[in-house]
Amino acid sequence: MSDPIGQEIVETALARAGERLDGRLAAAFAIGSLAHGGFAPLVSDVDVALVVDRADAATAAAVDAIRQDTVQRYAGTPHHTLAERLSLFWSDWESLADGSEAGRFPATDRLDLLDSGILLYGADRRSGCARPDADALLLDSAAFAAKRFAEPDYVHALKHPAGLAEQGVRTVTKTVLFPVRLLYTAATGLLGRNDDAARWYADPPQPSSGLVTAAGRWRSGGIDDTAAAADLLQRELLPLYLHCLDRLREHTARSSRPDLAVPLARLLSTLA
Repeated sequence: MSDPIGQEIVETALARAGERLDGRLAAAFAIGSLAHGGFAPLVSDVDVALVVDRADAATAAAVDAIRQDTVQRYAGTPHHTLAERLSLFWSDWESLADGSEAGRFPATDRLDLLDSGILLYGADRRSGCARPDADALLLDSAAFAAKRFAEPDYVHALKHPAGLAEQGVRTVTKTVLFPVRLLYTAATGLLGRNDDAARWYADPPQPSSGLVTAAGRWRSGGIDDTAAAADLLQRELLPLYLHCLDRLREHTARSSRPDLAVPLARLLSTLA
């Protein structure tokens, strides 16, 4: 793993998983940027995948407790902010084998597990797991956009983006790069890693390429000029989302679930 503090938090979560799951843990993996690269301590999540004997309600409760235990372990320490970004994905081998989403394991994260996951505990049975196809990844992206981007606070931020610069580098870069990653996955059928997606979007330049390039720089170095960032967000953030949603709507209309294009069209109308 690429970051020692991130690795420590993962190891703490794994220890808590051993306690809380009481023999039900079959395997554990580091996934996300800690595993595949591009981890930025200022903004990145700490992603862990847990494979249990059976994905059920008891597991859901245990996973919530594992996360709470881990975050509490770092309360009052310099690492608490990073620990709060711990994200746990979980399922069982049977569901991963047939491609169902039992537990919490969206298609894009299952792809990340298969391609980049680092085994931390247990037996590695990924060779028997179903690989999400391009259609599944597209629908995962479309469903995420239709739900997340339509939240009232999110819509307000997109319509008044200059204020985002005051909310810190993590909020700004996630808001900018979310749609870019979704577009990248929809167009390529590949996992939308931040650096890969930002380079793809800017070459050749597309709407809001200046903002996307800046967000890639801010992820590692922070925002050095808040006023300039606010101006760039004001000019380019909403056009970026309109472009993203329009393309996702077009892709989804040609997919196996064309009905999912409807909420995307509705959101486009709201933002426009």
